[in-house]
Amino acid sequence: MLGGGGGGADAAACPHRSPFHTLLTAQSSPYQQWQARIAYFHFKKQQARGGPCTDMVAIHRLCATPGGKPDGLESDIPTIFTVQLSDEIINAHFGFGVLNRPNSVKQLLATPSMREQLVAPYVFLLETDHVFTRPLPNLATATMPVAWDFGYMHANPSQNRIIQKYWPDGDHSKLDPVGPSPLLIHTRQLEQLTERWLSFSLGLRSTNEAEAVMQGWVQEMWGYSIAAASTGVKHKVMRELQIEASSLTTHVDPGFADKTYIFHYTYGIEYTMDGRPQGVNQIGEWSLDKRHYGADYPPRHMQGPPRGANAAATWLLNAWNEASAGTPNWPTSHSMGTIGWRRVKPTTHEREASEEARYVSGTRWMWGGDERGITFHLDGRLTTPWDNKGTWGLIKSAADGEEDGIAKCTRCLFADFANANHNLRFDLQAGTFVAIRVGDLARVDGKKLGTA
Repeated sequence: MLGGGGGGADAAACPHRSPFHTLLTAQSSPYQQWQARIAYFHFKKQQARGGPCTDMVAIHRLCATPGGKPDGLESDIPTIFTVQLSDEIINAHFGFGVLNRPNSVKQLLATPSMREQLVAPYVFLLETDHVFTRPLPNLATATMPVAWDFGYMHANPSQNRIIQKYWPDGDHSKLDPVGPSPLLIHTRQLEQLTERWLSFSLGLRSTNEAEAVMQGWVQEMWGYSIAAASTGVKHKVMRELQIEASSLTTHVDPGFADKTYIFHYTYGIEYTMDGRPQGVNQIGEWSLDKRHYGADYPPRHMQGPPRGANAAATWLLNAWNEASAGTPNWPTSHSMGTIGWRRVKPTTHEREASEEARYVSGTRWMWGGDERGITFHLDGRLTTPWDNKGTWGLIKSAADGEEDGIAKCTRCLFADFANANHNLRFDLQAGTFVAIRVGDLARVDGKKLGTA
């Protein structure tokens, strides 16, 4: 296992240093593994920028796995493995896997062999989808941690009943609008509150009681906030600690990376190819969203955003591409890059403007060796021998020289059915196509059978 150090000069050479140890709280899914690799790459980059006396002295992935067993990524990222909560516990708490975060921190602080790997008196808790934008100095003190101001974590009187169930002497006015990530805190304070953080989080997720006044997906954050307040821990709340931006963020300062410390890519960034931002729950013709890669790595060399996209889109895309290019053993992706995720039936105008769409409309095609065929209906429906609820449409083309892998698909159509996405490239002269399945790159050949 690699060591977690690398912070440069020793204490004697850096008398004003206040070092901290970064911890990426994680589980071992591919989804969090690729994010951790991006986070680690940019930690090392900003650590180097910080110079030999940087406060960013070390990093470990704090990773919960079954039985605390290694997951194979420890040779690439310094990792401390903890025992994840059992399926029975997670299922009894509505499948809330994030409960592993306080459980992992508790194990770390209580286990000497884990604890001794911490090389600094402060820790910086991050999630895997955090990317450093510039070197971070230690902004905390021994008595005041630093955290980010979450707009949805401002407590109100309607929540007092729930708060007082866990902290009888407390009320909403005493809570800071923070969660446990990003959090820069002295280990003594973290020890002071971690047992309650875990206990309160488990309690909040044990029934539906809190749901009416505290969003379910952030109840572990509420567990932390109540635990911190109940133990007298007050935070320095900093808006400039991180940025969370999407295509719907009305103004992103082009110089934001020099004014914040972390980019949290919690939101998808979605645009049409002419640069119009897409609305909530809409996938763009250009799409950068971590959720596309739940079981696979993003490909290298993904195409940049269209003209008119905000500074966040360009910065984040470059950060992903830089990390994947700079990681020698980045796996080959079986998924698309920023192009190809928008899968909507073609409009009449789109169908008429596309030679391929005009050619296939109202026709039936052999799929592999199955002569029952698939049918491309005029309205974008796709019927097959296996699924009569499929759809077909146009894929926006990736630019020349961009987009490694299956998404570099000039003048392609998609055919989605039976819970699988397929990108189809046609030879109109020969009346054939090649279909590539997104996710495993399985190939199917097809040929035209006739009209529907």
